[in-house]
Amino acid sequence: MQLPSTQSPSRQRGLGIIQWAVIISVAGLLGLCAFRLVPIYLDHITIRQVVKNAALDPASQEMTASEIRKSMQGAFLTNRIETIDLKDIKFKSERNVIIMDARYEVRVPLIYNIDAVVKFDDLIYEITRR
Repeated sequence: MQLPSTQSPSRQRGLGIIQWAVIISVAGLLGLCAFRLVPIYLDHITIRQVVKNAALDPASQEMTASEIRKSMQGAFLTNRIETIDLKDIKFKSERNVIIMDARYEVRVPLIYNIDAVVKFDDLIYEITRR
């Protein structure tokens, strides 16, 4: 009795060296991307919390833009935020509202001349003044 061709020993050997090289290369590339991008997203979580706390603080309703920026300085130093500078946060005053715009983007090198650009556009807050 002869085995069907799908069950012959020559068809059941497993992955060859080329397939393993491709799998390892793809896994290495994904690992490198994660290694470079995860710290950026962790910093963003901290930056978002600091900016949100400054915007929602009841004391901010009675402050000027420069006073709000100064109040955020301590949190930036404590949390070692270096991704964005306090000078990069824009404040715009309109009547009794201060608009705080802390949107930013980060460029990080991945491989040779390939960079990843990550944009964070969710950091706009309105502070209603009293």
